[in-house]
Amino acid sequence: MNDIHHPKQRGQCSEAAILFEFTRHGVTVLQPFGDNERYDFVVELAGEFVRVQVKTGRMENGRVQFETRSSGTLTRTVSKEGYDGQIDVFAVYAPELQESYIIPIEDAPNTSMGLRVETARKNSPNINWADEFLLRDWVGNRLEAKR
Repeated sequence: MNDIHHPKQRGQCSEAAILFEFTRHGVTVLQPFGDNERYDFVVELAGEFVRVQVKTGRMENGRVQFETRSSGTLTRTVSKEGYDGQIDVFAVYAPELQESYIIPIEDAPNTSMGLRVETARKNSPNINWADEFLLRDWVGNRLEAKR
């Protein structure tokens, strides 16, 4: 996936990877008809529905970096819009790592976010460690909590 340049195709590959991960873990995935919703999927876990927005993460300085807002063009201007109240989680696929992450909307900043995969030069309590957001752990924790 590293040689895919068109943003739409890159996004479709990330959606396919996230869809595969959810179904591989036995999660029911619902897809909206058309392209008008702010979320890409709705997943059902233990009788609860969760709206999912898929993002492609890119490796930068030891972090998986991704945008927490959408970009669109309206007559030569770029419009950027957040997802507050429109989704429940971001599902981030990092093609270089072939790994998937889930970030609740309330844990994500308004513009972009980094998930640290390599040791930082400076230790900080504000680091978002990628291992704390693994999709497989999120699914397992949600299913376990409902038992």
